[in-house]
Amino acid sequence: MSKLKDKVAIVTGGASGIGEAIVRAFGAEGAQTVSADVTDGAGQRIVDEVCAAGGDAVFMHCDVARVSDIQALIADTVARFGRLDVFVANAGIQIEKTLTGTTEDEFDRLMSVNQRGAFFCCKHAVEAMLENGDAGGSIVVMGSALSHVAEPELAAYCTAKGGLHMLAKSIACDYGDRNIRANCICPGYIDTPLGDAYFEIQPDPEAARQEAGAMHCLNRMGAPSEVANCAVFLAGDDSSFVTGSSLMVDGGLIAKV
Repeated sequence: MSKLKDKVAIVTGGASGIGEAIVRAFGAEGAQTVSADVTDGAGQRIVDEVCAAGGDAVFMHCDVARVSDIQALIADTVARFGRLDVFVANAGIQIEKTLTGTTEDEFDRLMSVNQRGAFFCCKHAVEAMLENGDAGGSIVVMGSALSHVAEPELAAYCTAKGGLHMLAKSIACDYGDRNIRANCICPGYIDTPLGDAYFEIQPDPEAARQEAGAMHCLNRMGAPSEVANCAVFLAGDDSSFVTGSSLMVDGGLIAKV
């Protein structure tokens, strides 16, 4: 039985990496899935492949740094499918700089996507879920192991990710009585294009990759599909008594810190 059958879901940042894997997993599990991203070509290609495999997915352009885009995304989803059951706030960018090396414009840009964007995505998603009555809904916020521990030269990124698990907790507290759950997934190093950007600035990128893998108890980096499987769990009814949690999907990374 499909774990997300008849659920309507939105995934931001769905055109690559973890977001792409979640869109594919949701499609395979029977959700009617909206993939949202600023990268139209890749986003459309992925949903076409999901549909070709028997899933139900559409692509919608959305820049989560623009609240008007977020509002349109959710309104168009509800108009098309009749409701919203699951929202995955996954879109994010990364700046590989220290505190003193980060400019005001760089900080504002990262926060506008990673934290402000996630906040207003969740705000408008919850408003739509309140219309579901007792059915409620599930919010999944994509945090990071860096929501809990810090890494060098990622000051703004760590700052943003540190707030996302508290965003999930706040939503859980405020809307649990309406059966709206909120949880934060906290991945370790995952083999994605976003992670590549970090390794590429290191003196020896391949050595840095191997070192990163060795930081985990499982002695390797994770695959996007491994994070997507956890998103399926939090989106579906198997996690009906799970809310306000940070789910560490980090291969034991912070267990070794």
